[in-house]
Amino acid sequence: MQTDSAATASSKDLKREGLDRRAEEGWPVFRYSLWASMILCWLVEALSYRYSLSPDGINYLDIASACMKGQWTAAVNAYWSPGYPVLLSFWLSIFHPSAFRELAAVKYFNCLVLVLALYCFEYFLQGVLKYTLQAAGDDREEGPLPIWALRATGYTLFFWISLYLTPPSLDTPDVLVFASILLAAGILVRVAAGADGWLRFAALGIVLGLGYLAKAIMFPLAFIFLAAAPFAVGNVRRAIPRLLLALILFSAVSAPFLLLISRSKGRFTFGDSGRINYAEYVNGVNLFVHWQGEPPGTGTPKHPTRKILETPPVYEYASPVTGTYPPGSDPSYWYDGVRPHFELKGQLNAFRLGLDDYFELSTRLGSLLAGLVVLLLWGNRLRDFLKRFWSAGFLWIPALAGLAAYALIHVESRFLGGFLILLWAGTFSVVRIPRTEVGTRVLRCVILTIVLLLDVQIAWSMGHSVIRLKSFHVPEDVEVARELIHEGIASGDKIAVVGFVDPYWAYLAKVSIVAEVYQGGVASFWGAGSELRTQVLNLLAKSGAKALVAKDVPPTLLADGWRQVGATSYFFLVLPGP
Repeated sequence: MQTDSAATASSKDLKREGLDRRAEEGWPVFRYSLWASMILCWLVEALSYRYSLSPDGINYLDIASACMKGQWTAAVNAYWSPGYPVLLSFWLSIFHPSAFRELAAVKYFNCLVLVLALYCFEYFLQGVLKYTLQAAGDDREEGPLPIWALRATGYTLFFWISLYLTPPSLDTPDVLVFASILLAAGILVRVAAGADGWLRFAALGIVLGLGYLAKAIMFPLAFIFLAAAPFAVGNVRRAIPRLLLALILFSAVSAPFLLLISRSKGRFTFGDSGRINYAEYVNGVNLFVHWQGEPPGTGTPKHPTRKILETPPVYEYASPVTGTYPPGSDPSYWYDGVRPHFELKGQLNAFRLGLDDYFELSTRLGSLLAGLVVLLLWGNRLRDFLKRFWSAGFLWIPALAGLAAYALIHVESRFLGGFLILLWAGTFSVVRIPRTEVGTRVLRCVILTIVLLLDVQIAWSMGHSVIRLKSFHVPEDVEVARELIHEGIASGDKIAVVGFVDPYWAYLAKVSIVAEVYQGGVASFWGAGSELRTQVLNLLAKSGAKALVAKDVPPTLLADGWRQVGATSYFFLVLPGP
């Protein structure tokens, strides 16, 4: 009887191994088909947003444009990291697109960066598979998730992230950060699988340094990755000299930029974005622009934007910072002197908002989390799982550190892609399932459910992209830029605005916004008497602005010389000479 039972179990094992072998043999063809599908979806998404540019994207494009002209000092910015705009400048230098086609070229570049992230993910995934199989041992009762299950969930999660968190419409360096996190973790997971040679750690230091050049958050995270590396090595004494090599190379890559921005600020800094964001989101300092020293206790601005009228509030910022919208071109200049400090109420509020964002994200990934819970409850003893999970600390420690850092200040979904992949790998790679027929069936149902539900969201996103692509129309910004050029506004001229308006039209026309009636004073400006409005117009003209651009001008004021741009909601007024 025992012989029959053992023979049956053995035949089932052989059957499963045969299925896994056939799946492995067919994987290369399926992988390239999957890659082609993903790239096609990214291109559709990119084209559907080919005339959409975020304010952050404008600032990065300004830096890239300056670099194309040989003005490399523009990349030495304590707020905007140099990696993305410098690479973008090389890309644009190859094709030299016109101003009105430049943004499409940027979207194609973003697709190319996503392809880079895909290669980094495949490198990372191969290491995870090797580590998982090696750490599983020869337990005949429980085994790790099979290769096909890890690939199915991993690739589906990556595809989901590439459309919802770091899509090609995103004109920021977050995809580069995503790629650098995957590459660094891919090195560590190979170290954990036994490939802990010196070259691996040399590569780790270089990758972390390049990640810092992409975004400042990678500077502190680099030390978290290095601190987690002994988990991968498994021997602290063996790890220390290798970590020193990684640290030296990380310093060699990051030091030139770090020294340049520290010198420009007259103090040590690896980037001012974190301290400014902390002051804004925790201490209540003005968001984004026009900090004048309020609220009390947040410091004294060394060179704020110049408030040239109290009511309505009018600001001027024609110099010394240049760019399409100078307050955004270098916030570290305008916010120099800010003093971020711990404040319990503000910190708790920021943390609450961060947790709300994480909770919302967890609901969107509910199928993945529910599947993980089912697998954990099905075949894992808690003590054994926690022991395996602890040994995978080189994966989840950097992820939790990154999530905690953002939760303390400000969370945006585009920040989180790399951390989600690390958490997925750190949990799914240490899950064990019973080596039984029932266990196999449960596993297949769970993985199929995860993949199908995430694929529904992917299909939903792509459906919206196709609809946007089919119903595409030229945005108002293009008409505004063309109208300004037609009216004799030349490249490099200065413009003023009323209220907050998307500055993409200004980038297209290659003009600089140098003064504005602030958003909070728009109603008082339109409702003011003719004498006060004339005073405001004269002040704006003194800033060097040749024209004033606004949206939704009241019909009663059109007789003052305001002209509508086609059928858009934009209006412009030629200002008198100063």
